[in-house]
Amino acid sequence: MFLKPELYKALTDSFIDKLYGEFKGFSKFKGYVVCACDGSIFSLPITKTTRKEFDVPDDSIFEVHRVRSRVSCIMDVNSKFILTSKIVERSVDEITLALDHLKELNNIFNIRKFITIYDRGYVSLELMLNTEEMGSKYLIRLKKNSFINQRKYIRGYDGIIQVNWINSRLNGIRDEKLQEKAKENKFIEIRIVKVKLKTGEIEYLATNLTKEEFTTEELKELYNQRWEIETGFKKLKSLVRIEEFTGNRRIIIEQDFYAHIFIYNLANAIKNDGQNKITRKPRNKEDQMIYQPNFSKIVGNIYLYFPYLLCENTSKTKITLEFLINQASKELVQKNVNKTQCDIRKEPDITNKYPGNTRRSH
Repeated sequence: MFLKPELYKALTDSFIDKLYGEFKGFSKFKGYVVCACDGSIFSLPITKTTRKEFDVPDDSIFEVHRVRSRVSCIMDVNSKFILTSKIVERSVDEITLALDHLKELNNIFNIRKFITIYDRGYVSLELMLNTEEMGSKYLIRLKKNSFINQRKYIRGYDGIIQVNWINSRLNGIRDEKLQEKAKENKFIEIRIVKVKLKTGEIEYLATNLTKEEFTTEELKELYNQRWEIETGFKKLKSLVRIEEFTGNRRIIIEQDFYAHIFIYNLANAIKNDGQNKITRKPRNKEDQMIYQPNFSKIVGNIYLYFPYLLCENTSKTKITLEFLINQASKELVQKNVNKTQCDIRKEPDITNKYPGNTRRSH
């Protein structure tokens, strides 16, 4: 209770800052760091204390209020590192969290060379305007009815639309300075790209990337990389077990959350280094399988040897890290390089997953 959750968050921030500061050339696509922003609903312990601290109403005879929180992350889709994350009340909307993420990243990086990819739930003129004001780039998958009147005038598969700043749209901008700037400009220009999926379905993408920078096909390829954050959430829940909180109070839940985000990033770093040491190859050269480190094993080894990583003896810490990396290069799983992503993230289980006698989290 005397440890602030910010301690664990600062640990991740320091890790990411040093990592990207030392390796400035890695994880880029056409000169840009490509990120994906998404959210998820996490189940919390079903107690009166948790309900109160996360502003969840009590159940009534008319309605059942599940004890849950909203989690949001921005992930580098190439390196797989989570750059920024938050756990808040479920009542906080995704756009607010996305704006907070961008501000945090802007304090650490030069986000003028960042592209952030969003799904349908993030269609927001406020988000687009804020991103442009920071000099950054966005790619958002539109809903079927988003800018439907403006899209009628697009010829072909790629065009520019103008969205006027009418009062109802201006009122959605919470920053007064940005609101005044929008009034002066009178409209915002958005590039709309029509892409055809393998199923034959037509989707629309909105972006401020120019045609000179990215073609229609490149934007389609770029959006497909958003799936990495879905895989990241799956790993957080099933392998890192981030939802298994060790206490009922908010301060403990936040400690557990940010500590597990650090563990995830550390495991990912060890996996990347372990991948470079793999010498094993499939027996059949025509087989489209590759070997990669077993992420679950890496997480288990980190928990097992973590005390040695925390000791004051730096040589012992270095030896432990080398051991973890070597183990990662030996404990492998096979992956089919031609397999397409087809899994869909399942809805959270509505049952109580927090019996009082189970505390498996580290």
